[in-house]
Amino acid sequence: MAEGQCNCGSIKVKIPKQPDQSVLCYCDNCRRSCGSAMSVNYVFERSDIDIDDPKDVLKGYADSNTKSGNTITRRFCGNCGSPVMTEVPTGTQVFLKGGLFFPLGKPIAEAFQENKSEWLSPLKMGGGK
Repeated sequence: MAEGQCNCGSIKVKIPKQPDQSVLCYCDNCRRSCGSAMSVNYVFERSDIDIDDPKDVLKGYADSNTKSGNTITRRFCGNCGSPVMTEVPTGTQVFLKGGLFFPLGKPIAEAFQENKSEWLSPLKMGGGK
């Protein structure tokens, strides 16, 4: 079992094990919601994630400004603003934000590379640490 948390510690997230692989997303909305050049994500079945939110601060934003046209829900801590996960309207998988955990898993895939900042070096893809 691995555990991560938001900045203020109000939300704790437990997953079966610390992933050693991640997926980077460069879409405009992920970049804005994470305040960074990209979002680091772990793909999990929703049923494998245990979210402890005793203060009931987990909030959601329905993001309909997506390239797919689907409305996704971006979950974040209402106290500190840390992104927690992105839920898609179909399927059972969610994109859990890697920044909740340490260490980050090595990227094995990139999404929306056409939005990647030119100053970012090409990644050497591959699994493992």
